[in-house]
Amino acid sequence: MDDYGYEGYYYEPKAPKRRKKKSGSRFLALSLTVVISAASFGFGLGLGGQLNPAAAQITQTAYESALPQNPLDDAIISAANRAPLFPASPLTTVSESTVVSVIREVSPSVVSINTSVVQRDFFNRPVSRPGAGSGIITDSDDDFIYIVTNYHVIENAQSIEISLDDYVSVAAVPVGSDRESDIAVIRVSKTDMQEAGIADYTIASFGDASLIEIGQTVIAIGNAMGQGQSATLGIVSAKGRSIPTEFNTLVETIQTDAAINGGNSGGALVNLRGEVIGVNTAKLQGLGVEGIGFAIPSNSVKEIFNEIMERSTVQRPFLGIAVGATIDEELREYAGLPTLGVFVAEVTRGSGAAAAGIRQGDIVTHFSGVPLFSIEQLAELIQEQEVGSMVEVTVVRRQGESHEQLTLEAEVRDANAVRTF
Repeated sequence: MDDYGYEGYYYEPKAPKRRKKKSGSRFLALSLTVVISAASFGFGLGLGGQLNPAAAQITQTAYESALPQNPLDDAIISAANRAPLFPASPLTTVSESTVVSVIREVSPSVVSINTSVVQRDFFNRPVSRPGAGSGIITDSDDDFIYIVTNYHVIENAQSIEISLDDYVSVAAVPVGSDRESDIAVIRVSKTDMQEAGIADYTIASFGDASLIEIGQTVIAIGNAMGQGQSATLGIVSAKGRSIPTEFNTLVETIQTDAAINGGNSGGALVNLRGEVIGVNTAKLQGLGVEGIGFAIPSNSVKEIFNEIMERSTVQRPFLGIAVGATIDEELREYAGLPTLGVFVAEVTRGSGAAAAGIRQGDIVTHFSGVPLFSIEQLAELIQEQEVGSMVEVTVVRRQGESHEQLTLEAEVRDANAVRTF
């Protein structure tokens, strides 16, 4: 099982919530089952820890005893509670009222997304299954509002609906997407919104993710477990983390310990200024792993959003080695392999690599004349190429009891282009 869970997921519908004052509205069916994944992903619910009333009481008493007792100090405290508190460092105390205010401010710009995806069952019969995720209202014009979400949330969706209040839903359609960065844009008609009685929405404010600091307080808002909008609190745990995707890696992701669960994908990671600094996309999972989630930085999201709005897609150089592994000196000796390089575990159909004759089991030793020592190096070299360019790829291939070296001409194609099979 892959270590990374991309947090869209499927759920089985149960009885919908109903709001009496709106008759004739469409309602969302909410429930839960398993996580949507890019490969074989799953999720687990961990229960542990107990509340220690004595310890809690000691903490509260210590806090209260530290407060000033004279009227002047009481006035200062009262004034501070009324003023917005935006911590300048990880050591600054976070005001509870600040967190509440930020959630109240940002929530009208975060939507729940529900999809219908057709899959094949054990007997290869088409089966429609519901899925759930989140999105962020990013822009609008005279006719539409535009929502950023994750590509994997709407991947292969036959229908898409969004909701702001967990009761009334409105149909949405894709504008464009970028599989490599896991970003997609959908749109909703303003007329449909008005007819459904949805008026309380806002455009999200995006901050500068390059200014974030480790330890900074953040809030994750989204459609957790498909049960409707909820929020979780945490900190920025790390910056610049890379996580694997279908074609390459997501670079410069933000790591956070704010809980990110199924359905949170595409939702907002916000700072205490109410600015979106990331789009929640995945979490690390496995035995003993807890509180390691990832978000795509807002700066990258804004660039990709603008490109999608302009041309409905993003051009991404793509060779077609869908799954590979680094052959270092230790692995070479252990497996008795003939050389260092990148082992080809899977080739994407319709890709430049497939057309060039690169096969499963090949070892790529050189790309465009450059010796290869890791799959990350290969990924970086591919990203430097122009879409449509031809490159020399040197592979070592097993032939019977021996190996031979081949130099192949491969076209660098667009990862987001429609591929023929």
